[in-house]
Amino acid sequence: FDHSGTPAALASRDYLLIPAARTSLCSLSDGIIDVSPAEDGGRVARGSMEADEMRLGKHQLQTVNKALFEVARKQKASSAPVELPLPDFWNSVNQLTAHLEAELQETIRNEGMSAKAQLLTRQLGNVRTIVTDLTRIRLNAFTQHAVLSNLMKGGGADAAAAVQQLSVIDWERHDASERAYYQSLGHLVEKYKHDVSWKTLVNGSNGNGNTTTPQSGPHEPLTAFTPQQPEKEEPSTPEKTATAPLSEEIETSWGTPDFDEEDRIREMDAFPDRATGAEPAPPVQVTVSEAMGGDLIRIRILQDLTDPIIAEDGSEITLAEGDVESCPSLIAETLIAAGLAVAAPI
Repeated sequence: FDHSGTPAALASRDYLLIPAARTSLCSLSDGIIDVSPAEDGGRVARGSMEADEMRLGKHQLQTVNKALFEVARKQKASSAPVELPLPDFWNSVNQLTAHLEAELQETIRNEGMSAKAQLLTRQLGNVRTIVTDLTRIRLNAFTQHAVLSNLMKGGGADAAAAVQQLSVIDWERHDASERAYYQSLGHLVEKYKHDVSWKTLVNGSNGNGNTTTPQSGPHEPLTAFTPQQPEKEEPSTPEKTATAPLSEEIETSWGTPDFDEEDRIREMDAFPDRATGAEPAPPVQVTVSEAMGGDLIRIRILQDLTDPIIAEDGSEITLAEGDVESCPSLIAETLIAAGLAVAAPI
């Protein structure tokens, strides 16, 4: 039996230690040791530090709900991390979702899937959707800020000006987990800068003497990869003077031929029966009938034709009022039948 007279088997939890022993054990475990009776069997000793956490009331949870939607709205419109309205924001949001889920389960157990249960289901879904979107946007904002601020360090005057434009993060207005994420990103960016030699890529040697200017080898830099051309032997001076008059004579002989065009025409007039070249091919006689294709009929056009007539060979024939043309029989008969022309025999 305990001090109140209740049997130990019926008591849910009881402290079975004397005050002195209890104090010593508390100092060892940094918390009150919760010892369950032997009859409970499945329970073990555990610290009660979690029980000391602040539990939010119903009105406080409603405030957290409104703050969640407000922060999400502001964060969507800003590329920088937005300050949180509550010091322990994400823990409060966690309590909000746990409260909504517990209330939903209790409503379903008591009333079934009533209108209230459906409303709670929709509310819980909206909260979780907002939490997902807000987390994604905030992590992107922290990532962008961390990468820019770390890459621009030591990048010159332009980089320093760009860093000044970035907003300073007040970590008193942000969650501790977000700060840990931000600092881990800074370490990763520093490792990346070291691996790729970021300072050398951006600023070059910068007068540090770490890199040396490549010196040319024993070969000349312009002829190192150029194939060598065989040298041409230049003729001596007497040969040059001897070839100069010869070239002038050749140009003179080609420039002033002895037999010019006038002499050839005069010879043709004197002897017309003598051929002076290859005989030209006889001209091909093409009749109008062959050119137009088939038999021709002479017609007179009564009115202008807006569109040209395409003949069998693909040529276009444009006819106007008063024209007398010899057209193929098919075209002539078609125009006469349409009343656009009449036969005009010779």
